[in-house]
Amino acid sequence: MPRFIPALAVFAALLASPAARADDTLASLDAGGLVLAKTDKIALVSEDLYLSIKAVQITYRFRNLTNADYEGVVAFPMPDITGDGPGGITDIPDPASDNFLKFTTKVDGKPVDSQVEQRAFMKTDDGKPETEITDRLKALKVPLLPTVEATEKAIAALSEADRKALADADIVYPDTYNADGKGERQVYMPLWTLRSKFWRKQVFPAGKDLIVQQDYVPSHGGVSSLVFGSPDLDAQQQRHYLKTFCTDAAFTKAAEALYRREKDDAGKQLVKYEQYLSYVITSGGNWAGPIGDFRLVVDKGDPRTLVSFCGEGVKKIGPTSFEMVVKNYVPKADINVLLLVSEEMK
Repeated sequence: MPRFIPALAVFAALLASPAARADDTLASLDAGGLVLAKTDKIALVSEDLYLSIKAVQITYRFRNLTNADYEGVVAFPMPDITGDGPGGITDIPDPASDNFLKFTTKVDGKPVDSQVEQRAFMKTDDGKPETEITDRLKALKVPLLPTVEATEKAIAALSEADRKALADADIVYPDTYNADGKGERQVYMPLWTLRSKFWRKQVFPAGKDLIVQQDYVPSHGGVSSLVFGSPDLDAQQQRHYLKTFCTDAAFTKAAEALYRREKDDAGKQLVKYEQYLSYVITSGGNWAGPIGDFRLVVDKGDPRTLVSFCGEGVKKIGPTSFEMVVKNYVPKADINVLLLVSEEMK
């Protein structure tokens, strides 16, 4: 299937690093993108991608290369969400909604509706097939989203026998918790993975272009202090940053200076932290030919923020924005963006 998959993700290698404590780390979600049934009849003439912490916006121009209308199923896979048990933290823009990233679609400027499919699975570490538990959770009236308070409350409301059965099946993790200072209490942390997708049937008119726009609010990842620029950064971490974000010598020097800096120009104490953006595009490529015109704009949001990412012919086009334009684009690597943020302590 041809896949056009934007994603905002935190990197596991950083989570394991000594310089980034697990309790300082905010997890994020890999968002999906347009998926078409495999065909050589539809070309992706252009893709215009805008990446920022506050918004992701993508505009696709598709062209039907034939002289007949073509109908296919178009899907938007939402990111997998896994309940990580103790210590798991996930930032979700709208956790009460099935559309938890506030995803919207327009076709030729008109909003379109999609159907939603949600299924829950138990992953395995031994290579065995996953087990679907959707019906089991629904029968117990447990919400499928494993990272929200409503799910925890629904599990707590079950009978002791039902909770034990879920724990024995490794669907939940029993733990003790003391968040309100009133003493420890028993909790059951969800361990399953939710997979969701929005889908619809789409007609591509014969010999014409079709403009599809996708917008959503990203679930971004980050670390509450600076890792890159620290004198404690070891060689393995440095290689990770270089390979993932193309952190060259000039950027490294600026990051080290930011790490040492304690106050801003007005003499106010600085808060410094990292954020990560990612656009997963390498899983695409089954449409008719390469992306004709690919344009990427990365907006770092604040002029004081340091930004680094890999790209060809990147140029600055505004106080906070950078552009890359490539013709006949065949992606060989995903687009990963590192943001080193500094702001006044409040």
